[in-house]
Amino acid sequence: MNWITQLLLRRRLYGDFSQEIREHLEEKIDELVASGMSREEATYAARREFGNATLIEERGREVWQWPSVESFIADVRYALRMLSKNPGFTVVAVLTLALGIGANTGIFTILNGAALRPLPLPDSDRLASIYQSFRGRVRRNVYGEPNLFSYSEYQDYRDHNHVFSGLVAYQPSVEATLGSDRPQQVDGTLVSCNYFPVFGVQPTLGRGFLDSECAKPGANPVVVLSDALWRSTFAASPSILGTTITLNRSPFTVIGIAPPGFGGSEIEPSAFWAPVTMQRAVERGSKLLDDDNLSWLVLIGRMRAGVSLGQVRAELDVIAGRLDQDHPGRKTTLAIQTATFFSGPEEHAVALGVGAAILGAVGLVLLIACANVASLLLARAAGRRHEIAVRLALGATRRRLVRQLLTESFLIAALGGVLGSLLAFWSAEAGVHLLLTHLPRGAPSLVFSVSPDARVLIFALLLTLITGAAFGLMPALEASRPDVNTTLKQGDARYHGGPVAGGRLRRVLVGVQVAVCMVLLISAGLLMRGLYRAQTIDPGFDTKDVAVASFDLTAQGYSQPRAATFQQQLMERLTALPGVDGVAETGTTPLSDSHFGTGVSIAGREGWQQVEYNIVSPNYFSLLGIPVTRGRGFAKSDSLMVNDGQLGTASVVVVTESTARRFWPGQDPIGKTLKLQSEGHHTVTVVGVARDAQVSRPGESDTLYLYFPAGPKDQPGLQFLVHSAIGFAGAAQGIKAAAHALDPELPVSVVRLEDNLEIWRAPSRIVSVVSGVLGALALLLASLGVYGMVSYAVSGRVREIGIRMTLGADGRDVLNLVLRQALRPVAVGTIIGLACSAAVSNALSSLLYGVSPHDLVSFLFIPFFLLSVTILASYVPARRATKVDPMVALRNE
Repeated sequence: MNWITQLLLRRRLYGDFSQEIREHLEEKIDELVASGMSREEATYAARREFGNATLIEERGREVWQWPSVESFIADVRYALRMLSKNPGFTVVAVLTLALGIGANTGIFTILNGAALRPLPLPDSDRLASIYQSFRGRVRRNVYGEPNLFSYSEYQDYRDHNHVFSGLVAYQPSVEATLGSDRPQQVDGTLVSCNYFPVFGVQPTLGRGFLDSECAKPGANPVVVLSDALWRSTFAASPSILGTTITLNRSPFTVIGIAPPGFGGSEIEPSAFWAPVTMQRAVERGSKLLDDDNLSWLVLIGRMRAGVSLGQVRAELDVIAGRLDQDHPGRKTTLAIQTATFFSGPEEHAVALGVGAAILGAVGLVLLIACANVASLLLARAAGRRHEIAVRLALGATRRRLVRQLLTESFLIAALGGVLGSLLAFWSAEAGVHLLLTHLPRGAPSLVFSVSPDARVLIFALLLTLITGAAFGLMPALEASRPDVNTTLKQGDARYHGGPVAGGRLRRVLVGVQVAVCMVLLISAGLLMRGLYRAQTIDPGFDTKDVAVASFDLTAQGYSQPRAATFQQQLMERLTALPGVDGVAETGTTPLSDSHFGTGVSIAGREGWQQVEYNIVSPNYFSLLGIPVTRGRGFAKSDSLMVNDGQLGTASVVVVTESTARRFWPGQDPIGKTLKLQSEGHHTVTVVGVARDAQVSRPGESDTLYLYFPAGPKDQPGLQFLVHSAIGFAGAAQGIKAAAHALDPELPVSVVRLEDNLEIWRAPSRIVSVVSGVLGALALLLASLGVYGMVSYAVSGRVREIGIRMTLGADGRDVLNLVLRQALRPVAVGTIIGLACSAAVSNALSSLLYGVSPHDLVSFLFIPFFLLSVTILASYVPARRATKVDPMVALRNE
């Protein structure tokens, strides 16, 4: 504060310092005059003895470190004056950078809100998420993700740590049917009873859970509802407290209503919270609490005051080591970090990977923008060569000139950064809304904040500083080393035959722009081709007029015999519906992104081969139009032979054509046997070969795939495929009516089979649109860069062109000369861009659906298109060069 105060009063201090020097000199002069010298002689003698008073004054000021601040302020004022004198240049440069910086800041804002920002809870920076991974000899049961915890492990970490004031365990995304006149599916969370106190959340109505309500499994059926569910389903009635609702046909007493806006600690908001000890009541048929070696619970703890993440890791590692002693050969590694929506190692890696890829693509656009602005600065510096030479001649150092030029660059970057950041903050929420509305049908609703925080502001500031250095440093270095003598003699080299300043550097910048643009355009072209393939693909089976009816009988408390009876009765009712000409059962629907997998052993070969499989009824193949090309399909007798619930108890299997070729090349697969990697290692016999179809993933028809017959004990998990000629709306109404006639409280989902393709098309569509926009923007910026380079080169060669035309060159000769020289950096950039595109295109293979990452059409058409655009951008100024009047050009000398 003292330094700042003195800085503000520095002019008075400067005056006092100057006055002190003058007084000292006067005293010395008076002393010499008293010794007999004349006044004039005494003055000269005193000054000689004292030294250069001005230099001493300047050095004295430097001790105070204020001149550097004054110099910086002077540089900023001068930069503002120079930019205000060139408003066209300033506007173009600022808008170009605002576009690049804004796009990057907007993407980072969304990534920050989804994956980096701490949970929207009180003192969220004190909340730590805990996940685990295992090495060594591990045999682990998994219900959800492998890095979660069992209930007994949670109790160990909860009871034996001293770093948390509370440790929460919860099971996210628990599907349940809320019973009413119109049953509805809701997603909730099963939680430990300290959930609300540890998270610092107090229900607005009623109360949270008591510790005693988690003391005994199944003893306390109580529930807290979300504010959204309370308002939408129960009309925000306060009388809901104390009443009973049913979740998966189990009664629960409502004891509280969560505060508005609170959806839990997952990115998908929860509709209700129930004690984790009520797991069996909510999820019928599973006993998760009893399995000490089961991964199913997420852990989040609130750190005590003064405790760091390092201390948490150290103490919990001790507990993990003690638990490993009960599992010889196992080594547990804990991942502990500040809790976010994507704290899980797998989700965190995916979110950061996707975010980094998008930021990389948008960063390439910013790179092109920087190259464009750098070209503008080079052109502008050429017009200031005389000014710079004069400054150097008067004693300015090159370092001082570079600092002055960089001040202008950083000022442009700052203006672009502020404008771009404001645009990013304004548009981020709209972008998220647009993204979420284009997710495929059935995708979970996601809720997260994209408001800017300190992390976003720091990112925007650092990006602005890096951008200013990126486009400003090279032009500043180039402009600050002119030939002083030559420049002072010639004035402006552009009109006197001198070399055009920074020509080589501008060509390099153009080559960089073209190379980057090529990468973005080819990526966009590949994605567009992949999207078109996904839109027009023939999956190898019929999707038209096929409805998928699904429900969860196990969660509704159905026993296996009851489920088998229900399925049989429902199939009879569906078959009898008007317009229905086919009904089949399936374990997983084609292209649903739900996969069953196992290992098989082939006679005569060592090891296990991983395959996908499905469980289907006999009429599955005929309903979907998948012909059995060899052998036979399933008969009713094959299904009856499946007499228990284990995979592989059927004696027969149908394989796909590609599976048969790979397992038994050149042999007849009928009658061959496979040993399954399931309990008992059952052996099955191949009775049929089905035509290849893209039932697993679009664009992949050669997946190793097996079909097993559905048995009685598979019935609780089977879905129905219904082919109807009366249209989807009528078929869906009839299917629901048939199911509700058997069980009025059963929630039934009916969707089109062809909608499963949207699960795969939606990501491709979103990424294709984003890449297309970035590619178009990159093309525009690169074209402007080429145009600017050629225009400036032509303006700097007016005299040369005039001489050539005077000596006999015609317009065509001049045009060819300019185009040939302009397209050299374009050609080099194209070659480099093609090489880079070939290297990065493999990363897009998962979104191409059968299109090769090195697709010949994209790698031929895109370069041709880009070259055409750059030739056009070069032709316009080159054509202008042919209109030069030789007499006018020579008169400029």
